[in-house]
Amino acid sequence: MLAAIAAASCSRSSPPATASATPSQAVRSAPETVILQASDVPADYVLETDDVMTAQQLADGLSTSTKALEERGASAYVRAFKQSDQQFRCCLVDSILITTADANAARAVFADFRASALALGSTETDLGEKVGDDSRVLVFQQPTSDGDLVTMTVLFRYANVVDAVEVTGRPGSFERPYVLDFARKQLGRLRADAERT
Repeated sequence: MLAAIAAASCSRSSPPATASATPSQAVRSAPETVILQASDVPADYVLETDDVMTAQQLADGLSTSTKALEERGASAYVRAFKQSDQQFRCCLVDSILITTADANAARAVFADFRASALALGSTETDLGEKVGDDSRVLVFQQPTSDGDLVTMTVLFRYANVVDAVEVTGRPGSFERPYVLDFARKQLGRLRADAERT
């Protein structure tokens, strides 16, 4: 969702998605080391995007100011993978990792992301599972010249991080819980880092 907004763009063996951070835990490693990795997506997916978002891109995507982001110590990194075939049907898998100064700043960024997504036409749905300290599932349908695209986002907060794990594809091209598999893997990477530091 934020990738589209800011134009910045499966196994169950991962740790339980309900893991919560303790107040003293924080993700401290460089974003590119804790964001989804190639090993987290199917073998036929290739790297599409791997970059730091500018403060302006992030501010635009969250409908906030760069000053507010600076006050929260917020910065973002995006990594996206797509299937390597020529005919796009499914899927684009991306993770937008927003690191903040602390858990309170993460709560504010989480609220901004959710509000911005809803204002742009996303709807909230329930997949029956909580991810991290707080989470929401957002669905956005976008018409294109080749037909509609659907983006399902698991937006979650863990310690000092907000992450949006997204799957985009044609309607019916992926099962709704598919995105949860990637969100669990992303949470597992964040949790391992927070527990290590």
